[in-house]
Formats: sequence, structure tokens, C-alpha cells
Amino acid sequence: MKVKIIQLVCFVTAVLFFTSVRGAEVVKLQSYSGDTSLPHKLLIAALNRAGLDYEHPYESDKDISNARILNDVKSGQLDVMWSMTSQELERDYQAVYIPLFRGLLGMRVAIVPKTQQDIFRHVLTLSDLAHFKAGQGKTWPDTKILSTNGLPVVTTLKYPNLFPMLEGGRFDYFPRGVNEPWDEIKNHHSLNLTVEPYLLLRYRAPLYFFVTRENHALADKLTHALELMIADGTFNQMFMSDSQVQMVLSKANLANRRVIELHNPTLSPQTPLDRIALWFDPLTESKEL
Repeated sequence: MKVKIIQLVCFVTAVLFFTSVRGAEVVKLQSYSGDTSLPHKLLIAALNRAGLDYEHPYESDKDISNARILNDVKSGQLDVMWSMTSQELERDYQAVYIPLFRGLLGMRVAIVPKTQQDIFRHVLTLSDLAHFKAGQGKTWPDTKILSTNGLPVVTTLKYPNLFPMLEGGRFDYFPRGVNEPWDEIKNHHSLNLTVEPYLLLRYRAPLYFFVTRENHALADKLTHALELMIADGTFNQMFMSDSQVQMVLSKANLANRRVIELHNPTLSPQTPLDRIALWFDPLTESKEL
């Protein structure tokens, strides 16, 4: 009887121990469970590949500011986020150096008021574009890129505010990644907005997963899982089948847009520019879609 009691105590202790260890492995995500974005889907697939559990602290609140997400990761309220990179972000957080949109966000088209859809008809150069004001998030890396290239920028801390600000004339255009504007316009259907048809702004702009500087274990697990997904084709299949990516060539009319090249001063030496397979150029790879 005594032996059985000891065995039972050992069993319960073991269960509690492994439950505690497994609980410590639960990864807290910036997104909500209904998120259908490609970064969210890639993150879930990578966590599953790595055998890690996860949870969504922001389940009931979808419109979280980028500034709050940054603070929550730093404080441990979140374990992983995604963002377009900058040297500052890579200094303060640990990046997982796999561009989640294969650099697609570096190709940008503008949301404008419908009454101003021909605003860039005669814009041919960067200096021409500098006569117009862009709208961006205050803490977004894009803001520094646009400003460094001599483009005036109006900012706000809250992403949802940018749409009514645009319609209200606070700025002239809202540059978005080529996969983004149509869903955003649909989500703000009460506003009188459209996609400008003439220009394509292009710069190298990888979007990465980020964790805290100290969380090397999670960064390594995510990197390993994503590399496995790249190697077996899962990553590219998820990218190619993503509804936003498929929408790019059907709606963006890239071949007929004037390209204005911008310099991105925010890239770090760790940017995997030499790994061609990690980057997508819809101007040359459009047939794949």
C-alpha cells in the first residue's frame, strides 16, 4: 500500500512538473484567433512545426497600436510580433530573418480619395511626388523611409485614424503594401476611398517576426521551423495561395505603373539580400500566380 502511495505521489508530481513546463512553452501572439493574414498563418504553422502551444491575449481587441505591441513584447505580455524591420527594431528586439511577405510590402501603391484618383497622373519623378503629403503611422519604419527620401509625411499613433484623416484631407495619399489596400478600403467602405492607378513606390522592406533580445530559444525555434517550411515548399505554397497575394496581380496593374525607387536607410547588415529564394518580385514572377 505504501509503495502504491509513493508511486501515486511520484505520478502526480511528474504530471504537475510536465504541465508546468508545457505551460511555460505557451507562446503569446500579437494577433487574434480569427486573423487570416499571411504572417499569422505562417506563425501558427511555424509554431505547430516547432511543437509549441500558443494563445491570443488580444482575442477581443483587433485594433492594437504598434506602439503598444512593441511595449507588450518588451514587458513579456507578448512573446512574438511581426513588423516591417528597421535598424532600431533589430537593435531592441531579436529578428527572425525570414521576410514573411518575401519583400512584397516594399512595393507600395497609394490609397487616395476617389475625388483625387488622378492626383498622380503627371507625377514622373521623386521630386514631383515630394509636392504631396503621405499619411503613415507615427512609429512605422515606413515613415522614416519616406522622410529620408524627401517626402512629406503626416503621422498618427493609431492606424484606424489614417483612413478618415485621408478622406478629410489631412494628407494626400496613404502608401500601402501592394497586398493591403483593397481589403482596407472594403473594411472602410463608408469612406470615399480608392487605389491610385499610376505609381508604384519600391524599396526593400522585409517584414519579420520579432521576439525579445533575450528570447534566443524562441527565435531559434521559429527560424528552424520556417527554414524547414522553405525547404519542403510549405512556405512558398502558403505565400502563393494567400488571398491577398493573389489579389496583387489581379488588381494592382503593376506592369502599367510608373516605378519610383526609394532608398531604405533602415536595413541592417543582417538583411538576407543574397538569398534570392526569400524574395518575390511580382513584376517578373507574376506568371507563378
